[in-house]
Amino acid sequence: MTMSTKSAPVWLAWLPVVTTLFLIAGFLLKTGGKINELADHERRLTALENRRDTDADKLDKINERTARIEAKLEVLVPSSGQTRTGQP
Repeated sequence: MTMSTKSAPVWLAWLPVVTTLFLIAGFLLKTGGKINELADHERRLTALENRRDTDADKLDKINERTARIEAKLEVLVPSSGQTRTGQP
């Protein structure tokens, strides 16, 4: 009676290589997702900054126009502390 020793399966020798490849692939996928997310956030921030700038420009124009209107009204209607010509 001879005892034969069982040898390990062939695929078991490739297990460290396959595991390493899966780890590298997972790392690359995760890094790619983070890079994509970072680019998306950068795009959104740029859009928000542009919108803020245009809103600030609009507010400046409104303030200028309001100041002109107030100046015209001051000329037409004097403030309550002032009197019209000849009236006490």
